[in-house]
Amino acid sequence: MFGIVVSVVTLGLILAWTLRLPPRLLGVYSRPGFWYWLKVVVFFLLVKLRRWQGSRHKGGEDAGYGVKSRATPELMDCVQPLSEHPKAIDAVYFNSGSENGHYLVAATARRPHGVVNGVLYIRIPSLGVLQLPKTPDTMLFGDGKEFAAEGLRLSPAQAMKEWRIQYEGPMKLRGEPLSSFDVHLDAKWTSDQPYFDFDTDMDAMALARSMAREPWSREYFEDLKAAHQTHYEQMGRIEGTVVVDGHAYILRLDSMRDHSYGHKREWKHMHRYGLHMFTTEDKLQANVGIVCQPITCSQLELGYVSDGRQVIPVTSVDLPLWQHGEGGHPPTDYAFAFTAGNKEYVVEVSVVDSPQFYIGWEWESRVVERFATFKVNGRRGWGIAEWQYRYKGGRPHSYSSRDPAWASEIIKG
Repeated sequence: MFGIVVSVVTLGLILAWTLRLPPRLLGVYSRPGFWYWLKVVVFFLLVKLRRWQGSRHKGGEDAGYGVKSRATPELMDCVQPLSEHPKAIDAVYFNSGSENGHYLVAATARRPHGVVNGVLYIRIPSLGVLQLPKTPDTMLFGDGKEFAAEGLRLSPAQAMKEWRIQYEGPMKLRGEPLSSFDVHLDAKWTSDQPYFDFDTDMDAMALARSMAREPWSREYFEDLKAAHQTHYEQMGRIEGTVVVDGHAYILRLDSMRDHSYGHKREWKHMHRYGLHMFTTEDKLQANVGIVCQPITCSQLELGYVSDGRQVIPVTSVDLPLWQHGEGGHPPTDYAFAFTAGNKEYVVEVSVVDSPQFYIGWEWESRVVERFATFKVNGRRGWGIAEWQYRYKGGRPHSYSSRDPAWASEIIKG
């Protein structure tokens, strides 16, 4: 009898030891535990199963991790209905750059009550960085029916082929808060490249490795489902004109754009991320980085490369976030490596300018939008290195006091 008791206790201690995960790095970043590789296999097979199921049923409510959200590109690349949640989301984002130092970033995130989180940056080397008058605040107000508010308008023209980027109104120079310029922007985004759907196109093994680091529980998988948003991206070109106080500047830029929509977006869950969207002189385009959202995945390696004909998912990213700007100051001169299509890419980043903005009623998120030059396997490149941080300082009264009167009465989440 004593031997049985000892055996049971010993087995229990061994089981408890194997289930215990190593301490998180800096209290945030999960590390592999004893069952890591078994969990990798399980999640890998789960993704493969869902992809097989998704191939038989095009689009549905249970999107993500192998299953598409909509049956056709036309149903994806348009204004989406917002859910009833106070933090419902339907967001589009464009960034672009050129080898001569011009950059443009435009984004509108539709939220309930006609709220739009809006961003517009235009960098003209001879002038500086133009930004919206409310920057670094992003709370804009529109009619809620379009990706538009307060002079900024992003309009789909042809699904996965063409968008219009327009703005008419005042802008100020970064670093000169009292400056004001009359700006008219009219540009066209076009592409003949395939899009990358993060619901279905991510590398299954990279996704499984990232998820297997986390402590699994029923609550974990409920959070994973609740936090899901459909997100897809596409490389293309922006061409157009921006007129600043009567002076016209021609824009010819290499670009990436994305579209996200889902039941809700809770920026308070996002600890930080570092994403790199670039074009090289031999026309390789990519978006590569790490996302840290601890309730779902504290080290999500993601991205893809595009040669204009095909899009290849990233299989690994060697960029330990905890070693790069964890205190809130992202590096401005650094390097990292990633692998896609059995090829390693070494990326060197040099930041040219780094404006920042805040998102949400409480400024829950701080985003540093870094215009950068790149060197990728020795090839020159240009683009955006966007780094995000959780922000807890709150939205200053000097900004919230300008909101419409009804804003103080609505449920914000």
